[in-house]
Amino acid sequence: MGKLIKMDFRRMSHSTLLLVSLIVVAGINIVAGLAEPLIMKFFPVAAVKPVLVSDLIANPFSIPLLIILLFMSVVSFSYADFAGGYIKNLSGQVNNRGKLVVSKFIVIGIHNMFFILAGVITRILGALIGIAIGGAIEFDALIPAALLTLLIKWMLLMAISAILLFITTGVRNKTLASIIGVIIGTGALGLVYLGLDAALVNIFKLNGFTISDYMPDQLMSSVSVGSNIAVLNAIIVAVVCTVIFLSLAVKLFKSRDIK
Repeated sequence: MGKLIKMDFRRMSHSTLLLVSLIVVAGINIVAGLAEPLIMKFFPVAAVKPVLVSDLIANPFSIPLLIILLFMSVVSFSYADFAGGYIKNLSGQVNNRGKLVVSKFIVIGIHNMFFILAGVITRILGALIGIAIGGAIEFDALIPAALLTLLIKWMLLMAISAILLFITTGVRNKTLASIIGVIIGTGALGLVYLGLDAALVNIFKLNGFTISDYMPDQLMSSVSVGSNIAVLNAIIVAVVCTVIFLSLAVKLFKSRDIK
């Protein structure tokens, strides 16, 4: 397993899409950090409010596009061995083909952490650069809570990544995984959940039940610093979703012939 992880990590680290995506994340986050002080400098309608470091840590992606880039990079990495045609050789070198899927998932965890760290570092960097043009930044007392929030969001990203891994490695459909990644990244599924909630109320009279409380993509935005409301839900959902879809990916991958 260790050799598989090293091989997958090497393959992931040489991904052009990953490198480009991280550069885009850095660029957009730094520009976003400069936007408010620049606007206030030329249009001083109010005093500049200090940016809390805890907010920057808990929200490493300034716009939804950056999460979409993360998912597209996950899909590309997950499907690369199929696209390259060398998955058959790899599967012949292991005694349990399921290890190939688990290895990918472990490396995806490192991949997602790279994205998160890049997001946090560049958001803070953007805010620090903004000080030179009139911005302000405050290292507040909620930083530990923000780090916990960040860990939970990483867990939720892993749950969504398990779904994408199931589609790319189990179902072996990169196009479908890419579409789902984009839809999840934009938050568009929120409208679907609203419709399902209404249907459940009308059919089963489940008043007060909200599907979005148990969906990893929606919990990504509801988990926040200083709020414990969604934390337990988020952790349970992340673990359950990860276990289910990773298990399905392993089972389906092992049951299908590799061509």
